[in-house]
Amino acid sequence: LIRCLLASRDCFFLACRRMQWVQLVVVQIGLLIYFLKLDCFGVTTSTCTPLCFKADCSKAACSCNPDTGEIFCESCVSRNRLPNAQYNYSQKLRFGWLLDGLAFNHSRVHIRVENFANECHAEFLHIFDGDGIYSKRLGSLRTSFAQNAALQKKEFVAESGQAFIYLHCETACSISGLNISYRFDSCLDECNGNGICNVKTGTCKCKDYKGPSCKEPLCSRTCSPTFGKCQIVGEEEVCECKKNYQGPYCNITSGESVWKVVNEKMPYGVASHAITLVNENVWLIGGYTFSNVERLIVLKYNFEKNNWSIPTTTAAPKNRYGHTVVEFENNLYMFGGLVSSINITNELWKLDLTTMTWSAVLVQNFYGSQQPLQVTGHTAHVVGNVMLVFFGLNPYLSFMNLIQQYNFANGTWSVVQTSGAIPSATFGHTSVLDSNEKVIFLYGGYRAVSSSAGEIIDELYHYDIARRRWYVVFFETKKLLRSSGLPSVLHSAVLMSGVIVILSSYSKDTSSPKCKTFVIDSALKYDIECGTWSKMKMPTYLSATLSRYGHRALMYKESMYLFGGFTGTLMTDVLQFTPGSCSYNRAKDECLNSQQGVKCFWYKSRCMTSEEALQQIKVEKRGGSSTIEKVCSYTGIGPPFSCSMITDCAKCTSTDVHPCRWCGDRCADDCPLGSEISKPEHCPVTVNCSEIYNCLACSTTNHCIWRLNEHQVYTCAEVKSFETTLQKKFMKDDVQMSNTGDTDDCKICSTIHSCHECAKNGCLWCATTEQCIDQNSHVTAFLYGQCLQWTVNADECSVLTCSSILTCDSCLHGGTSCGWCDDGSQTGLGTCMRGSSNGPVSWIDSSGRYETDPSLCPSGRWYTTDCPACQCNGHGFCMNNTETLDDVEEKSEPYKSLPCLSCGDKTTGQHCERCIDGYHGNALNGGNCTACECNGQATHCDPFSGQCFCTTKGVSGYNCDKCEQKYIGDPRNQTCFYELTVDFVFTFNLNGEDDSHITRINFVTRPPKENTDVSFKLTCTGLLNSQGKVNLTVTSAAFGINKVRRFLIGSVCHEVERRFSAEEFSFGTDANTTFFVFLYDFKTPIIIQVGVEDQRSVGIISFAQTPSVDWMKFFVTFALCFFILLVVAFALWKIKQRFDVYRRRQRMFVEMAQMASRPFGLVQLQLPVNSSPRKCPKPIAIEPCHDYRAAVVTFAVRLPTGGGPVVPNGQSGLAVASALCLLTPSQLAQLQTPPQAVQRKRKFKSPSCLFSN
Repeated sequence: LIRCLLASRDCFFLACRRMQWVQLVVVQIGLLIYFLKLDCFGVTTSTCTPLCFKADCSKAACSCNPDTGEIFCESCVSRNRLPNAQYNYSQKLRFGWLLDGLAFNHSRVHIRVENFANECHAEFLHIFDGDGIYSKRLGSLRTSFAQNAALQKKEFVAESGQAFIYLHCETACSISGLNISYRFDSCLDECNGNGICNVKTGTCKCKDYKGPSCKEPLCSRTCSPTFGKCQIVGEEEVCECKKNYQGPYCNITSGESVWKVVNEKMPYGVASHAITLVNENVWLIGGYTFSNVERLIVLKYNFEKNNWSIPTTTAAPKNRYGHTVVEFENNLYMFGGLVSSINITNELWKLDLTTMTWSAVLVQNFYGSQQPLQVTGHTAHVVGNVMLVFFGLNPYLSFMNLIQQYNFANGTWSVVQTSGAIPSATFGHTSVLDSNEKVIFLYGGYRAVSSSAGEIIDELYHYDIARRRWYVVFFETKKLLRSSGLPSVLHSAVLMSGVIVILSSYSKDTSSPKCKTFVIDSALKYDIECGTWSKMKMPTYLSATLSRYGHRALMYKESMYLFGGFTGTLMTDVLQFTPGSCSYNRAKDECLNSQQGVKCFWYKSRCMTSEEALQQIKVEKRGGSSTIEKVCSYTGIGPPFSCSMITDCAKCTSTDVHPCRWCGDRCADDCPLGSEISKPEHCPVTVNCSEIYNCLACSTTNHCIWRLNEHQVYTCAEVKSFETTLQKKFMKDDVQMSNTGDTDDCKICSTIHSCHECAKNGCLWCATTEQCIDQNSHVTAFLYGQCLQWTVNADECSVLTCSSILTCDSCLHGGTSCGWCDDGSQTGLGTCMRGSSNGPVSWIDSSGRYETDPSLCPSGRWYTTDCPACQCNGHGFCMNNTETLDDVEEKSEPYKSLPCLSCGDKTTGQHCERCIDGYHGNALNGGNCTACECNGQATHCDPFSGQCFCTTKGVSGYNCDKCEQKYIGDPRNQTCFYELTVDFVFTFNLNGEDDSHITRINFVTRPPKENTDVSFKLTCTGLLNSQGKVNLTVTSAAFGINKVRRFLIGSVCHEVERRFSAEEFSFGTDANTTFFVFLYDFKTPIIIQVGVEDQRSVGIISFAQTPSVDWMKFFVTFALCFFILLVVAFALWKIKQRFDVYRRRQRMFVEMAQMASRPFGLVQLQLPVNSSPRKCPKPIAIEPCHDYRAAVVTFAVRLPTGGGPVVPNGQSGLAVASALCLLTPSQLAQLQTPPQAVQRKRKFKSPSCLFSN
């Protein structure tokens, strides 16, 4: 029997067989912390259907307490003990289960995950071997990694006798959910029914099977007797295949591709490690592990011997992952990566394979040499005597699309200046080197799409090493590099016989846009010749799953080998993929359409690989490949290509084989005439600022600003110039060598070391690792479940740090990392500290992890699932401190806490958790309450900050010690008054939230006019007759000894109106008569009623000083003014007339003088009776211009007579005609000689007949 931990009277005991599986099924997980201690099942005897947990069931339905929730009242508190449950949760939850077998002398706990479908690809199901998250981690499941149902089930063994399971998810989606079973003291998978379990040792005694769980059949049961034979190889019996057959059971022909597990004894389970091939050995360097490995992991795998060894190296650096390793001249070069899971480094280390010694490679101090950028999640290749490092994640610049180059010859770093298409800045991509074509293919990865989000991509790019140019079209085949349609990150890729083979990982959408299941289920291949993607058939016979990420792959003797990786656990196996042989395809169609992981060609009636065909041609010295037949008849996967899918100019214009053109702001097949760009060199070097998602990258780019937008999300705006790869901006020495990376404009997330500062700057804070990162790199930073709790909200920081939590309730609600240590005073005082079920923990340097430290909390005072019964925060005692938890089991409080008898120290509340009115401070956990200091201007203050809630309008300040603008007075001694101006109406709206504490307002005014009456009017309207009361006081020097008179005292402010006569009072500046109005005891509530007109508290107050009117005097004055106005108008009109006459007379004198001064002469005209018109008449006058080049010539003209001898009577017979003519030398001679200066400048024109006879 297992003891039931629920002490309820309704709980009964269950008999649990030792080997029986106990199931816990949770569907649609959400977020409110659940910490379940599952030692047995406690079930209530209530009649409710379904069962209610800790609730009233009298009405055959669940009646939940105020602090419980859900349909079955099961979400009472953050940590509780629950019976078996199988139902949906409608809200977000965090779950924690503690499986404890030590109390019953169980030595092992077996946890079996039957199914796990997680909607969040950033969330994990964590399993620990121990009592909490500080114990050894066994696995972190992100999803059901395998499609094969048999491989979906995972079993974990907690050798400590305790197991802790933790699930955290930010979204809640209706998917298949989680199904976990557990048992004590058993064998792995219960020996799969193929053996006998020794429960003491936990080992299986197999019959006709092998392996720790008797899962693998012996060779004699599976090896094909026709095509294979069992042989002893080393310590194992394997099936040796006959010719033309292969596979683990020799049942696959050599023409087919085959997967095989060749080794499962890797010394470390690792992911994001680095491998490189040297002769027949694979060197595995570094990698992520669940255990804290301080020294760099160095392993060597020998293909011929099929075994692992741990070479001894000296001066090894710290372990790291996400780095790269390349081989050059018998040396291994390791660059970048994450050190201690936190720090991204730019270190370059060299391992001499002769001396087995590590040494740090320093940057040579040559001209132009630069420090390399810190980077992780990158790739690297050796080309000639340089190492090319592609892209990656930088702590300052976030995701990059830079190519860094290291020169082995001179030890210098530089950034490659590239052209062509602009690839996405990515992390976790793959790149393969085609040494024959001197090109590199780059695929997939994770990129940012905003400052707070990212996405996995499926883009393929081709980089020409010689041209230093990016392409989206492979220039050898003129095929477009299409997207696969299966986004991948942290996958592996190799190049074999013209085909890129990719073991893919991707996230697949479900029906809900916010819910994504993380699935890894496909091996892809890209046919370079045809430019098409296709899926490779996944093996069903393989005992290990191919669904993994963070693995590494390489080619050796025409086979691909896969090392390690992450499938929820860290893998220790080596998998081999051998493609099918082209020579086994006898028919031409079978050859050209082969889908066995290799590209086949038809040559001379034979099927062969491209390498074999080219070699055959070379032997025959034919010098060409024209006779090689190749076909691309099969249909590939992936979305169809469309120009509109491309969003940048450089990529749009790099598609040479497609008619894509850049049309200003989009990519299209055709553009309006004159607006298209067809070559990437012509693209403008501008980019939308929204394409920059990092603060430093934004602030170091011209015309860019990093700021919060209207949605309170940090964005970059106003960019004008942006280099293709940001070389000039980001490789500056100050950026490279800065210890903080900060600029004046922004704070770099990776340099922040506090939660509040991190969240305030739009970053994400991980409480588990105490690390600040960019929000858009959340998925990439914690790929293996390193972060259990995080936040982007500064308000949540206090609950993520155990030491900052002040109450037991908050401590246990805060998460899985804290526990409460009571001080023993039975008043609720204690300390929240790091810990798990067995007690508080402390960091042990020697072991490199947290371990239980009983000295931090006395025995019996440590709480993790419920709190002490008395929780008075040290300010009081409970009604009966001697009560036990069993005595208060029936109480309604979540933690069965007792009510406090009385609260001292100026505190109040059920648990003495807050200060009384008029005091402020944090009363939690023994905190002090201090009296509010408000200068008598407030009765309350903020209970935490102590800021006074001033009750008088116009009084402000932390302690109500100053007057607002437009108010006068001194609130430290008296009060503040609003100074009114006479003859104006003032309206005060006092219904705002800031006016909620206002109960009074004061006014003052001094009438400035003498001998003028003063009228006073005050109107108040408000709710519930809360207009308040009015006091009116007048002070004046004319009152004699008693200078103060009160006219209104306590009058209701509804509509008050008074008039003060100038005969009774002395007004004006000399009398200094002052009116004081005090309005008090009113209320200003804020009421919102839909469909009902709002009524606001409005006060209208006015002072007016208006004298009486003397009508006789008014009319006499008006008549006199009107008469004067008429006289002035008549005088002005007469003056204007005289002036106009004077101006006309003066103008006439001037015209006559001008006419009198004109030259004149006498001309005698002879008018014959019968004369004909002359062609060249002589002028009667010539008026030369100033330069003597032209003149006005005047002629006498006889007018027509109408057929008679003379013109009719009364009409003139002559007229004078003038014309502007050019002067000839002969004409000029008849005139007066011009000045010499004019003669020198004059250029004569052609002669005129003006003076000829």
